[in-house]
Amino acid sequence: MQVSDCMRTQVFTVETGATLVEAMHIMGSRMVGTVPVIDRNRHLAGVLVLDDLLTQLMPKFVQVLRSTDFIHDYGKFEMGPYATNLLDKPLSEIMRPPYYLEESSSLMQAMVFMHNHQVADVPVVNAAKELIGIVSRVRVGSLFLVDWLDKKSE
Repeated sequence: MQVSDCMRTQVFTVETGATLVEAMHIMGSRMVGTVPVIDRNRHLAGVLVLDDLLTQLMPKFVQVLRSTDFIHDYGKFEMGPYATNLLDKPLSEIMRPPYYLEESSSLMQAMVFMHNHQVADVPVVNAAKELIGIVSRVRVGSLFLVDWLDKKSE
């Protein structure tokens, strides 16, 4: 099985000239944690990940998330103001360099890539390097489980 067999083809994207607030609207309204940044020809220019966005807008909150596991009531914790002055910041300043899988990549290649790069979703491109989908670690991992169960019952 290849990545093209299990990728989602409905991908929510932003264009290279977008700002943080535009990406926030996509992530919030579509409930996605990875947004590919594309140029006018649908070529991948970068990738925005929710954690990167939160780190920009709420650095103190993200610092707390990464450094504490013993707090039981976060409501009493002072997070400080949101960095609202960054909302018009161009995505090009915080997006990750483009990373992707080709549509012919195997599921094993996808799993290794996601593990090595510690990403949950990976954009998928065709031979012309145009964005055609996105594949998630959950989807690939689930297919591994189904395949394993099918082979076990044979």
